[in-house]
Amino acid sequence: MAADRRSKRLIALGVVSMSLIGLLAVRMWFMQVVDAPAIAETVTANRTRTVVLLPERGRIFDADGRILADNERVLTVTVERSVIRRSADRLALFQRLSGPLRTPVETLEARYKSKRYDPLLPLPVKEGVNEETVLFLRERVEDYPGVGVQEQWSRDFPYAPLASHVVGYLGAIRETEVDFYRNQGYLLSERVGQFGVEQTFEYDLRGTPGWVRYEVDSRGVVLRELERQDPVAGKDL
Repeated sequence: MAADRRSKRLIALGVVSMSLIGLLAVRMWFMQVVDAPAIAETVTANRTRTVVLLPERGRIFDADGRILADNERVLTVTVERSVIRRSADRLALFQRLSGPLRTPVETLEARYKSKRYDPLLPLPVKEGVNEETVLFLRERVEDYPGVGVQEQWSRDFPYAPLASHVVGYLGAIRETEVDFYRNQGYLLSERVGQFGVEQTFEYDLRGTPGWVRYEVDSRGVVLRELERQDPVAGKDL
């Protein structure tokens, strides 16, 4: 009787084992044959990141050819994100940057945590920095690892406030407009026309953004550039 019970148990265990092996085989077949394209797309998406490149905004002229809205060169201090991933390293660097940039450490930390800045690009910690500050940082690169300077553009209105109600101005995307502009392909960090010509002809003035696709590792660190399409500047009006 004991032998019969042992035999039945062995048979039951064998049936369960074969069932589990069968289910595993079916699942592997499904993943390799049926679901293979979707899995391949997921792997590719996890290995690459696409960054939007914003174009230079078009200028606005009056009937006599005078520039009413132009673009002014702005220097922006940035920090490579790989240098500030660890909180201790980030705090130490932000403490050293706080003085030259005249910006509290709390403000720099808030920028790091903000979702307005692309996580693949260097973190912009201060815009509108003067040449003296840039020279100070570049002369002390060993004290400021990962710190760089980018040239960007800021809107300039030479005749402001004259005819400002006609020309308009630029401003950050309002919370009530987030969904609208996101559906139009805008980044939340962009400044958009809020009034007048700047708002009415927003799409013409903005231009066509470009993009660059990077290969990244499991930590999101950029390994190399795969593909790039340069942006097209906005139209002058």
